[in-house]
Amino acid sequence: MPAEGTTGGAAGSGGADVKLYVDYMSQPSRCVVIFSRVNGLPVEVRPVLIHKGETRSPAYLALNPLGKVPLLEDTAAAASSSSGLGPAGGDGSGGGSCSSSGGSGGGCVLRLPESAAIMCYLADRFPGSVSEHWYPRADKVHRARVEAALHWYQGNIRAGAAKLSFHKVVAQRLGLPSDERVAADALKTLQLALAALQDVWLGGGARPFMTGPQPCAADLLAACELEQLRMLRAEQHGGLDFPSIMAPYPQVRAWQQRVREATEPHYTTAHRVLMAAVQRGGGGGDGGGGTGGGTGAAKSKL
Repeated sequence: MPAEGTTGGAAGSGGADVKLYVDYMSQPSRCVVIFSRVNGLPVEVRPVLIHKGETRSPAYLALNPLGKVPLLEDTAAAASSSSGLGPAGGDGSGGGSCSSSGGSGGGCVLRLPESAAIMCYLADRFPGSVSEHWYPRADKVHRARVEAALHWYQGNIRAGAAKLSFHKVVAQRLGLPSDERVAADALKTLQLALAALQDVWLGGGARPFMTGPQPCAADLLAACELEQLRMLRAEQHGGLDFPSIMAPYPQVRAWQQRVREATEPHYTTAHRVLMAAVQRGGGGGDGGGGTGGGTGAAKSKL
């Protein structure tokens, strides 16, 4: 797992202490990298390639027994947590928390899965760098809205889009079984989610982003998730492709473009691997193996 380099040069301690393990074919991985780069965080990115089995290697499973990406590792986390060990702490019970093994500066080691949790943690870890609109700390009401949007994304946008892309594209590329009935159900879930995103979260176009005038962590997660649908090809997947799926939702299309523009050039950079795979007609990605979808077979690969 060679280091790719740091994502930014923000002031403050912890530049060499915080690492992100990611695969750029993974929707949530791209999101946390963009989040870190937009906010100039001193985070080291370490690629872990799902299609090469690196998330199932002994070395990676020692860091994250869940075998998923993304994963945040902070070797100088504040030693204030008394909670039990999580997936990277040793007992594999789930939920990232601080282990007692030492880090630098008198802290401890935190290994944290789940993209939403990672972004929330980074916002608290680097409060002087992460803008409030991404994950509010001072305005608790706004923070509650952002957290609601994050929870909604997992059970709706991700539940539909990730399952659809997995059963239509990713399973074949990884040599895993797929199920057209699951794909059909996922498409229905996605269509309902896109309608709710347009009519409720975006207020029919009255609201530029999901929780206000500026993007939040949920906007970035949802936008990155929808990009994965570009792997679909109409001629191969029963007339389904990104334009046809998104066509009935003009306000969602406009919103996704706003998310892109608000995070450039990092949005485009983080999606280069995906777009190259799209041009080749290939596919990878996490296929819904994290919270929000996927089959047991898919999870075994991630």
